[in-house]
Amino acid sequence: MSRILVVDDEPAIVNLLVFILEDQGYRVKSADRGDTALEIVREWIPDLVILDIGLPGIGGLEVCRVLHDKGLPVLVLSSHDKDDQVVEGLEEGADDYVTKPFNHRELLLRVDKLLVRTRNQGDPEVGPGGGVKGSFLQQPLVLGELRIDPLRGEVFRGEAALQLTPTEFRLLSLLALAPGHPVAVETILERIWNSTDWEGGAEMVKVNIRRLRQKIEPDPSRPVYILNRRGMGYFLAEE
Repeated sequence: MSRILVVDDEPAIVNLLVFILEDQGYRVKSADRGDTALEIVREWIPDLVILDIGLPGIGGLEVCRVLHDKGLPVLVLSSHDKDDQVVEGLEEGADDYVTKPFNHRELLLRVDKLLVRTRNQGDPEVGPGGGVKGSFLQQPLVLGELRIDPLRGEVFRGEAALQLTPTEFRLLSLLALAPGHPVAVETILERIWNSTDWEGGAEMVKVNIRRLRQKIEPDPSRPVYILNRRGMGYFLAEE
């Protein structure tokens, strides 16, 4: 069963999350400080980290950055009145977020989808879409120096292998399904995050597009691969 690390400085939240997750069969450890969380990760590698941004000690954003660099999926916890925390967390590499107070079923759904998405990245039986056959790129694609191999879960720019998170890879694979054709933000939200929350989701899409551009574009400030058409959405440029 998957291993989940819960990082929050509120004992009531930690106890609730541990109870909910263990009840679903997950193996759970917890930490109330950022430095403690990183110590645990060095010895006990989790499949997913549920992380509160407002931590004492090493801040939650710094912890998120370290976890992202290690390739660990991160689900951010944030207070409902602190949207800036969500944006900052996504910019530092978080894959998804839940606001406090959270709905138990929504939390478990997001946890499950993140774990499935991570396991299935590049699996030829299910494709990079995490089990949604035909909704994402299925065959290798070459656009200039950019090469995307959905079966291997690999992306190259020239000879350099690019390290994408599962979310970034799925987003790129979705756009690569039909180069030159804009994909609406609503469609991206539904396909990548299974969400219809336009208010918070639009910013999440924007942040992830920016992160993806920083990795695949020669000059992220002047993108040549991932473009947008006002009022229509984002698209991968045709060669």
